[in-house]
Amino acid sequence: MSQLFFVILLILLSIIRIPLSFIVIILRPLVPFFKDRLNFERKNLGNESSLPFESAHYCFEVSSEGELEQVRPLIEKVLSNHKKIEIIYSSPSVENKVNNFYKQYPEQVRVLRMPLLSGSIISFLYFQSVWSWVSAPVIVFCRYDFFPELLLFKLFRKRFILVSGAFKKTSWYKISSFKLFDVVIAATDTEKKNFENLLGDKATVYSCDFRIPRITERFIKSEETLATKTSLQNYLQKLKSIPAKEKIILGSAWKSDLAILNSAKLIDDVKAGRMHLLLAPHKLDEQSIASLKDECERLFGSSLVEVVSDSTPYQKSPVVILKMSGILCELYSFFSMTYVGGGYERSIHSVLEPFFSNNLVITGPLISRSTEYDLAHEIAPDEIHVLNNPESFYTIIESSDLLKLKLKDREEFRARSQVEMNLIISEILS
Repeated sequence: MSQLFFVILLILLSIIRIPLSFIVIILRPLVPFFKDRLNFERKNLGNESSLPFESAHYCFEVSSEGELEQVRPLIEKVLSNHKKIEIIYSSPSVENKVNNFYKQYPEQVRVLRMPLLSGSIISFLYFQSVWSWVSAPVIVFCRYDFFPELLLFKLFRKRFILVSGAFKKTSWYKISSFKLFDVVIAATDTEKKNFENLLGDKATVYSCDFRIPRITERFIKSEETLATKTSLQNYLQKLKSIPAKEKIILGSAWKSDLAILNSAKLIDDVKAGRMHLLLAPHKLDEQSIASLKDECERLFGSSLVEVVSDSTPYQKSPVVILKMSGILCELYSFFSMTYVGGGYERSIHSVLEPFFSNNLVITGPLISRSTEYDLAHEIAPDEIHVLNNPESFYTIIESSDLLKLKLKDREEFRARSQVEMNLIISEILS
């Protein structure tokens, strides 16, 4: 009965899209967010890459870059089998990567920006309906973005696959959504048991993180990839010359993360040349970079901080802020100690990239939403640390013995993940 009520709720939520969209369009000139988002969604109209297929084979829904990386192996396998796919995405941050699939496979790929503010049950004028766009019989969701319009495709007898499923921030809505899926690839073994208990024999449940083989591939090819960054070559040589215990990378760093650097001992070591810091910011806009630079200069002095970019090569500073995108995973291979940012914002960013690049990993306290943390902790609980107090950061760094990291356990898990992923993909696509 509760599941029937859930379906009725989905229908009602989808129907009220039309009046809500009218209100948003009326308020568009007054609300900058509405204006920007509607302009983003209207790129679908008349865009060749967004013209619908008559009949695709698979539809993938992703919200941002992390979700795209999770389903990338599935996408690549389907495309290599010469099948047609549809990709629905929510965040502008993933647009370039999604469009790259279209550019590489223009006859096999169509993309749609999720009409969050211009959605409707039918398409007319500026209003857009995913019901009239999706043609694939199989829809692949990732993680936790369960939009009502997409879930209602279950009434159209679509097959639902969930990648990286997890019982994080569980709610009645989320649990009811889980019950609609035919296949679930859980994020960890613990999550697999949760899904098996919920779904029983109504769904096929696996356990595998599809990002690990991708991270492994990038780790192996890191030097080859970074060799294409001309302005970085002097800096990379510098990093190679620094002992592992004397360099730290802050990946996906926010200004709020820099509280961990406010240590008299760390500041003295940086000033004396005994420690090198690389900050890879989460946001690369001018304002964010300037904010990070100001804070670093306040801690270490303006003469010890510099920004390195595609047009500005490294000089000599012991504190570097890197204004480049798309190479953070590769840079982890030059380090053995990583702090992952975001733990003082909403949630930590990817810890699997540094972890499977053989780093000791430290994060801020907001880990409750991260299945990546759960997985790393299951493999090597003593090699991923959560800061209850930012002042303890440098204490952990100084007390760590990098020679005792259980790298063999990570290597075995990487190899096992590759085999498991290939088997799972083969089964669910058969």
